[in-house]
Amino acid sequence: MYAIRVQPNKYRKDEFYLMRDFNDFIVHVWSRKSEAERMLTALNDPTCSLTTEIPKAALDRAVKKKQQAVKHE
Repeated sequence: MYAIRVQPNKYRKDEFYLMRDFNDFIVHVWSRKSEAERMLTALNDPTCSLTTEIPKAALDRAVKKKQQAVKHE
């Protein structure tokens, strides 16, 4: 899984957050690298990069949200 890592201060590499949904604050994740790269390109923000380092709890919530979305379709 891939997520977008946002590092607001280039001098503090250890301070970052993962891009989240504004409504429910669940981390956006993608299973395909190409999809994540497409979103990263659309953002066009030098403070953003791709990462696979997603905390287990955040990943579990994101996967659960995706599964619920599929059920409702």
